[in-house]
Amino acid sequence: MNIGIILSGGTGTRFGSQVPKQYQRIQGREVIDFSIEALMGSSAIHKIIVVAQESVKSKLIERYPIMYVEGGETRNKSLKNALNFINSTYLCDKIIVLEAARPMVTSSIIDLYLSKLDIYDAVITGQKIVDSLGTYSNHITNREDYYLIQAPEAFIFQKLYNSFDEDSKITATNQQMPIGSKLFINFDFKDNYKITYPQDLKYIESMMDKRKNENI
Repeated sequence: MNIGIILSGGTGTRFGSQVPKQYQRIQGREVIDFSIEALMGSSAIHKIIVVAQESVKSKLIERYPIMYVEGGETRNKSLKNALNFINSTYLCDKIIVLEAARPMVTSSIIDLYLSKLDIYDAVITGQKIVDSLGTYSNHITNREDYYLIQAPEAFIFQKLYNSFDEDSKITATNQQMPIGSKLFINFDFKDNYKITYPQDLKYIESMMDKRKNENI
């Protein structure tokens, strides 16, 4: 069984609104809808779990046939809540973790990541660093030594579950996998934009329109 997890417990402090960014609207729909529907459209996903605050549970369940898990104080605690629920409820082979604030994900990307797990232990989204990179401790930094890590990210469930520490300060989930795990980095998901500030909503909407026009 393959399970999709959507992390949607953030309050969006930087967004500056009483309505968290994942429940703002793009093209007349809530931001989280795009992630849910991408998972629903995947041929490889059998169950969907949304990790969110109790206050939005009933609204989401009314609209979609999904499971719900209470969010935690941090991203890692929220993810661990989902992992614990899966471990006690299902015989799970693979998982893919999405962030509700990244609505550009598609069903085909989800299918790709889960298929890569036939060969790899973990699959993550990577972005090349195109600007100059500095550190506070070194005079010279080579940006070619680094890349950005983003969701979606997919894992062999049991390997992640056995090694995952909810109290870890590590924010890149793949870095909690056992040493020696086989990792695939997808650098081809170029428009994987994350909503952080109010102006990002219009930017995402324009990217969605551009993608739609390119597919006509």
